[in-house]
Amino acid sequence: MKHEHTHHVAADADKVYAALADIRNLPHYVPQMTKAEPHDGDKVTVEARYQGHTQHGEGWFKTDDSKRRIEWGAEGSDYHGWLQVDPDEQGSRLTLFVATVHGDAPDPEVMGTLDAIRRLVEADV
Repeated sequence: MKHEHTHHVAADADKVYAALADIRNLPHYVPQMTKAEPHDGDKVTVEARYQGHTQHGEGWFKTDDSKRRIEWGAEGSDYHGWLQVDPDEQGSRLTLFVATVHGDAPDPEVMGTLDAIRRLVEADV
């Protein structure tokens, strides 16, 4: 299942991108994530809490500073996504795309995550 949503963020696009592009900041912006650590180039180790259970995973996290774009996923999984930060008249436009495995993330949950990211970024930058 694929989800794509866009929100306005009342903050400068470069500052929003810089905050989101640092993998170590993800637990601050993504409610379920408890740990995210980079290693070996674009490889990452993550930890998240879902339905009261802690899950650990390995994946990749790539940033493109010139496009203000972040892409992520996991080898051997259909799960992947991207986040794009573009300037607009009153700050920036944040677009989130997620392809979920087996349709396990309902659209309102994805929209809620994007809104949480927007609120936290606006408060931090």
